[in-house]
Amino acid sequence: MYHLRWHKPRLVTLGPKIEALPNNHPSKAECLECLSRLFRFVGNRAEQKRLLAHCLKLWREREDDDKVALTLRYLSEVNRLTGLPKEGVRQAKEASEICERLGKPVNQADCSICLAWALRDDEQLDAAEEAATRAIDLLPEQGPQSKVSVSHRALGNIYRSKGETEKAIHHLEIAFGVASSLNWPYELFWIHLSLARVYSGDGRFDDAHTHVQHAKSHAVNNPYLLAAASWLQARLWYKQHRPEQAKYEALQALDMFEKLGAANDAEGARIFLREIDTGGIGLPNGELPETVQTVVFINPSCSDIVTESDRL
Repeated sequence: MYHLRWHKPRLVTLGPKIEALPNNHPSKAECLECLSRLFRFVGNRAEQKRLLAHCLKLWREREDDDKVALTLRYLSEVNRLTGLPKEGVRQAKEASEICERLGKPVNQADCSICLAWALRDDEQLDAAEEAATRAIDLLPEQGPQSKVSVSHRALGNIYRSKGETEKAIHHLEIAFGVASSLNWPYELFWIHLSLARVYSGDGRFDDAHTHVQHAKSHAVNNPYLLAAASWLQARLWYKQHRPEQAKYEALQALDMFEKLGAANDAEGARIFLREIDTGGIGLPNGELPETVQTVVFINPSCSDIVTESDRL
């Protein structure tokens, strides 16, 4: 499943076998968690959330606070991505409290990143900015650089939501520099999409399209990311009053979302297509919410596996 997530994300037939294991099986919770990540990578958030809820129950029963906090972070993200940011805020705060009690500032920084995204989606922008800044402050001076990248990407998107374009670009460029040094395609993908949204909001559509193309170059083997890029490109064309190009890209995205079982995203694409046909405006911002990416990091360019504690 690790290999599939990073090289060719797709669903597997292991789910029923894993769920059939007795709850006291020593590997069941970890296997469910790993399976949930695979569902995450193909955009099937309903299954991801269901599996994570089962994981959380098992980790609480085992009184493994580290794993409880980690699973709460994952649940915070999936709730935010499915339009439940307040629930995401609650879970990120609980995870942060656990990490603080355990004396793990790096893990607490992860929680602050999740909290920042959830607060942003809940339109609590000042609180979101504070949470993202706190994540950076919690990291040691020579701490994991991947966490630095994600924190700055969060800040960039928060400033974009606040209409502070220069600050948004500044933080996204910092994130880009760090992610480039790590050769981290997944993070680079979301940074490019974030920059595309910033430039689109500023009316710089040529720059926005360029960043979408760069994003696609980092998503060659990931159909969900390719669909996300097509979705944004559809919005860019529509803003430029080019409905035919917008419809083409939206149909491409819809087809991929449907094949992957990404129900929420597929419904958003359908709504957008109906709005094109009727001459409406479509979804308010035409965005797929960005992911935090709090999973074990496997760098496709090498054989090293970086553990969760080192990763984000």
